[in-house]
Amino acid sequence: MTAIRRTVCAMALLLVTPLLAGCNEEEQARPIHMEKGAYRGAADTHLSADQVQALQQRSAGQRF
Repeated sequence: MTAIRRTVCAMALLLVTPLLAGCNEEEQARPIHMEKGAYRGAADTHLSADQVQALQQRSAGQRF
């Protein structure tokens, strides 16, 4: 009985350890409360005329 109990405790410890470790340090510094409607990420880059034309051609095939 003690061998089974020891095995179950070891398995439970292995399963719970990642939960106790928490998040990575870089994730802990993220703001949790966001402003509604405000994007705080990096600014988007503008598309070139060739990129816009390629996207328009791709989306033209999706129209019904």
